[in-house]
Amino acid sequence: MNPNPNQPDVEQAAATALRTAAAAAHVLADLAVRDDRYDQLAALTAASYATEATIYLPLPDRDPEGGDRPADHDLVDHLAGLADALDELARRSPDVRRMRDRHMAALHARDAAAALRDALPVEQGGAG
Repeated sequence: MNPNPNQPDVEQAAATALRTAAAAAHVLADLAVRDDRYDQLAALTAASYATEATIYLPLPDRDPEGGDRPADHDLVDHLAGLADALDELARRSPDVRRMRDRHMAALHARDAAAALRDALPVEQGGAG
């Protein structure tokens, strides 16, 4: 999904998705304790990046849905699309601080997406 960077709620969508990703990454880390197909360190890294990204965004209006589900490639792709939208929003921002915050959130969202992808089992497309 590539959200429209002109939408005023890109930051809200990103904040919600990042909170969902952090929760999903913790589920993956717990799953990795019992199933060595998952990469626990990558999952914890993803949770850390997702949490850090939210520091640069306004709090989401609502709690994330599906926070107890494991990460999948749809979530990874969604994060990457939101990162692109945040970067575009930052490029259009006249305020230097908002520009920096949006670029930082995008950077950490991309890192979270990459770490989540790496935490998934090989048969799901992860690095393994």
